[in-house]
Amino acid sequence: MKKCLQLLLMLCILVLGAQSAFAGGLLGGTGVSEDRVYDQDGMLKVKNLAIAAPIYNGPKTEGEPEVEDLPEILMEGTLADKKGVLNYISYRDVCQNIKVAKHIDILRLDRKKAFAEYKEAIGKYADAYVVVTVSNGTSANDGTRLNVFFDVYDANTSKVIYAYRKLAPKSATRDTLLYTEIAKDFYTDFIKAQNKVEEDKEKEAKAILKMEKDAAKKAEKEAAKSK
Repeated sequence: MKKCLQLLLMLCILVLGAQSAFAGGLLGGTGVSEDRVYDQDGMLKVKNLAIAAPIYNGPKTEGEPEVEDLPEILMEGTLADKKGVLNYISYRDVCQNIKVAKHIDILRLDRKKAFAEYKEAIGKYADAYVVVTVSNGTSANDGTRLNVFFDVYDANTSKVIYAYRKLAPKSATRDTLLYTEIAKDFYTDFIKAQNKVEEDKEKEAKAILKMEKDAAKKAEKEAAKSK
């Protein structure tokens, strides 16, 4: 009887562990992340976020998405924003808008020229845009872990607002699922960072108001004493 209970307990632990592992949609998780807010006011202004052309550094492993596939994967990742906090603009939609407005098909241009046209026009369609950089090391088998960087820029000034980095596990299969889950993590953490900035701003405003009230009371007391 005791052994049966032990086996049942072990089975429950295994099941719960599996559920936790799949909670993010990927066995083993997507790795560790870090982020930094560079412009608090800029963060709060972002309501419309556009996707820019990604950058691929290093070789791709077998089954890894092509660079041309990443913009669509990034749009798929926006499904993490279930409440629709932000409005997302795909890379193809921006390209189409530029084509209609300026009669320039930036999909046919080299990366440098295409990005120049993108930066010049994006302020008309979005508050900010995100550039994703994939770093795959120097060779397919050098043991380097997948690094994915998300840099969010102000659409009008092109100054960086927010930076996010995801370091995938060594054992992670570099396929479409991994990239999609990493993109979901980025959008989730970006919105969390926005909320944190808003909370900090509210706390700061309340603290300033309290200081002003305390200073006014002190001034009244000093004035009363001098009479």
